[in-house]
Amino acid sequence: MSPAVLYRQLPGEGLDAFVTQFRKAAARDPFGTVFIVPTSYLAREVARRLGEQGVPFVADAVTTLPGFARKVFIEHTTVETQISATESRLVLARLLAAGRYPLLAGTGAVDELATLFEVLIMRMVDYPAALGDLAGEKSAEIAALFDAYLRFLDERGLVDESTLFSRAVRLLDDSSEFRTVFVYGLFEPMPLERDLLLSLRESAEEFHYSMPYAPNPAVFPDDGEWLHPDAVVSGDAPDARRSHLAGLFSRREPEDCGRFVRVAERRDRLDEVRAIAQEIRDLVAAGVRPDAITVAFPDLASAVPYVEEVFPDFTLPYAASGGRPLSASPLVQALLSVLVVPVRGYRREDVVALTTSPYLPNAGGCELDVLSREARITAGNWDERFAALISALEDELERPDSAKTRLAAKIAAVEAARDTVRALFADLSVLEGTKTIREHLAAYRSLLDRWQAPAMPEEGDPALLEDEARDLRGFMETLAALERLALLLPGEKVALAEFSSMLGLLFAGTRTGRRRHGNAVRVVGVREVAHLSVPFLFIGDLVEGAMPRLTTRLPFTTDAETRRLATRSKEDILREERYHFIAALLAARTRVCLSYPAADGATPLVRSGFVDAVRAALSPEAWGDGGFPDSRLAEARRAGALLARGEVPAGIPPGLAVREAVRRLNIENYHRKGGYDSPYDGRIGDDPAILAALAERFGDKAVFSPTALETYADCPFRFYLERVLGLAPLPEADPDLTAQERGSLVHRIAYRFYSGWKGDGNEAVTEACYPDALRRILDAGREEAGRFTFETPAWVADKELLLGSPAAGRGLLERFLRHEAEVAASRFVPHAFEVSFGLPVVPGEVDAASIPDAVAIPLGDETIRIRGRVDRVDVLPDGRFMITDYKTGTSHPLFKDIMAGKALQLPLYLRAVETLTGMEGVAGTYYTLRRGEVRNRPVFWDAGLKDCFSCYPGSRQGGVEDVRALVETTLSWVREYLAGIRGGCFPPRSDAGSCPGYCGFKTACRFNALRLLNAEVNPDGTD
Repeated sequence: MSPAVLYRQLPGEGLDAFVTQFRKAAARDPFGTVFIVPTSYLAREVARRLGEQGVPFVADAVTTLPGFARKVFIEHTTVETQISATESRLVLARLLAAGRYPLLAGTGAVDELATLFEVLIMRMVDYPAALGDLAGEKSAEIAALFDAYLRFLDERGLVDESTLFSRAVRLLDDSSEFRTVFVYGLFEPMPLERDLLLSLRESAEEFHYSMPYAPNPAVFPDDGEWLHPDAVVSGDAPDARRSHLAGLFSRREPEDCGRFVRVAERRDRLDEVRAIAQEIRDLVAAGVRPDAITVAFPDLASAVPYVEEVFPDFTLPYAASGGRPLSASPLVQALLSVLVVPVRGYRREDVVALTTSPYLPNAGGCELDVLSREARITAGNWDERFAALISALEDELERPDSAKTRLAAKIAAVEAARDTVRALFADLSVLEGTKTIREHLAAYRSLLDRWQAPAMPEEGDPALLEDEARDLRGFMETLAALERLALLLPGEKVALAEFSSMLGLLFAGTRTGRRRHGNAVRVVGVREVAHLSVPFLFIGDLVEGAMPRLTTRLPFTTDAETRRLATRSKEDILREERYHFIAALLAARTRVCLSYPAADGATPLVRSGFVDAVRAALSPEAWGDGGFPDSRLAEARRAGALLARGEVPAGIPPGLAVREAVRRLNIENYHRKGGYDSPYDGRIGDDPAILAALAERFGDKAVFSPTALETYADCPFRFYLERVLGLAPLPEADPDLTAQERGSLVHRIAYRFYSGWKGDGNEAVTEACYPDALRRILDAGREEAGRFTFETPAWVADKELLLGSPAAGRGLLERFLRHEAEVAASRFVPHAFEVSFGLPVVPGEVDAASIPDAVAIPLGDETIRIRGRVDRVDVLPDGRFMITDYKTGTSHPLFKDIMAGKALQLPLYLRAVETLTGMEGVAGTYYTLRRGEVRNRPVFWDAGLKDCFSCYPGSRQGGVEDVRALVETTLSWVREYLAGIRGGCFPPRSDAGSCPGYCGFKTACRFNALRLLNAEVNPDGTD
């Protein structure tokens, strides 16, 4: 047994001495000397220091304990192969897919089982015997899978990252090549790690072991006696500050650490990183080099996105340790989408994503997106849905009122899209089916080669091009890794979904490298800081759940089972978290700044108890209250202030005049605040050419629909987008009836029923004729519903709700007729249905009273031409009438909306029918026809006809003394709206409430309720 010297030292203490000793030993015996450290980051740091000193050494002589085990394995084995953690998960996935472990299946099972098996191996747990009487069916299944996994590795000569240690132990028993060994900074090695260290101790000629230690049993209970050292060397007595830091959590008396330790609370995580960035800018301005500053987070992966957003804003160079998962690369995601499309059954959104990717052959994805929405495509029904859309368009083309040129172009576009999709799916079909892994890889690579994918840009941001090239190399290396694994399963066949899942696991477990910067701020995980010498250290995101992270239960085990397995208790984990925190504090030499966010969005966060311990023991100062003067946003504000004074700021883009810069600033700072008073808010009436164009387009000859005018009344800006610019939002990709189609279906059924009913000489529906009427309307309903080819469960339910069934009860149509019979006492008789004016007259679809010309309605000095279709006209025996509008939605306008000029349809339709027929209109109603409500609700009526409306539910309000005066009120609103349209006044809505959910222009809208609340806005939108 070699002589072993044990050094008990504070974390980071004695590292320089160990590096010096290693350098001397490596000079004498480069291949027999090894230096083992706890983290890859520290190994790279030591290697960097040696390289800067010009010291030659074997590249892998400075390594971690897993790295050393790998070194031993590679140098001594000839028949076994090591697999990565990701590859071992693929093996587990294949074993689980065999279907013999039903209790272990489920989302995340592979990762959780891999974690459990790693713990069992590294802690040398006899599973399931260690459970004793707690063992059961689940643990037996876990043990069977565990045995199968280990047997799979043994039969194929494989070792994973855990079994590698036991192999290295056995290999060291017969080796004496490592003659001088330095081990530095390992904290509480696990049992299998200890076995490897003891084997190394026995085979080496010199063995130096430095363990982190302080007289603080709450954190440092391991005294190293398990190593059986021949000599024990205690570290130098630390100074008072370092001694006090090492004694944290041990209830010592508070000590004032001056300005060394500082603590800050920030609003949220983004604000926290901005505060850190500003503090770093202050340090750099004071002469501190960026590479003398380190920023550490408990969870580096979740913090890096904030750093990536904030540090460039403060023009701070930084280098983050580790890399991002290859699966997060946009390029890799695009290449994986090739597999995702057939795996998910050719879903619409997946196909659109594939055809719009810049890395893949462009197949008209944007147009395909729109057309597939219109065709109501969901997944796997592309050809038939496109065929149905073409058929519907061809039917529409045959109508006498059709826009033939537009429809013919649309049909051609749909046919081209169908051909594109057919060709795409033919290409993708070669990927489908059950194949061996190598066959899947060959088909996948062949398709990418044929497509010449990915398409890599030749020009662009150099940093982005570098990232993409690195991601592509990682992609190809990962495919090669899967091919190597496929050699272990030469004849086993898997479905495409399993192959895609394998690739997903590999890419998620493979991390890309990051660009290296010389003089840059280092961004690391808290555990990587231990033993470093960091002049200025920031530790952020110190909240409960992040640090300490007290996850004690092993996957697939209960708390009782975890305790029985004697892996790690909550106290063990807390001690380890405390150690890493103290080790990080000890790494700082000049200053350490701690911080924590108070909230994550609207969710309050609890600061870490470690912060409280620091405050109690060290009396830290606060930091970070000076704002963010060095951010680009602050720089922009300063530039704006200079421009406001007529001065030219430094760094103004070349070619940008001061006047133009001021104009742009005014757009942001003045025209986007307060009331709507500029062209940027749709007020475009100052341009004579625009006014002339609007007057021509919306002048006396223009034809308006009540809906268009109501759109202007609610939101002039939406009218501008729809009616002036001719924009339309993307159609909803709805596989079932849309709200518009549901309304049209009810309208057609009601029209067919009443036109036939009236044509046969019938009057109102009464109890006497109710059975015959019910038969007729149900027949019409079945025929009209049969025109739709949907096969979804939602459509089946919709038909039941419409027609009724034994399970669903009375349908909508039956309830409609029942309500008709209940209000027959009103003496109003259904008279005309679908009365159309200003629209093409198609026989059999509109009332005989319909005309193709718009109805001219006087507005005092001018006339407005109205088009539309009145759902229903009911008359009294004396010829007076009321109009009814069917509503299948969840709400409809009220009387107050009519008086406020927001609801124009009923008054305008009433005046239009008066103009057409010469009869007198006396009422307007909304007929609600939906699942939860069937009733005809009068909105306004002549107060002298109270008896006629007493049988209508909810008719106690709405009686008016003069219906004509109500209509004139509406016409006065119309005059105002016409003036606004022709005058170029198109501001967003002035109501500070929320926008309607049905509006498809929310992403392009300038509306902001908070803006209106901060300004006094007149009804016309001005201040």
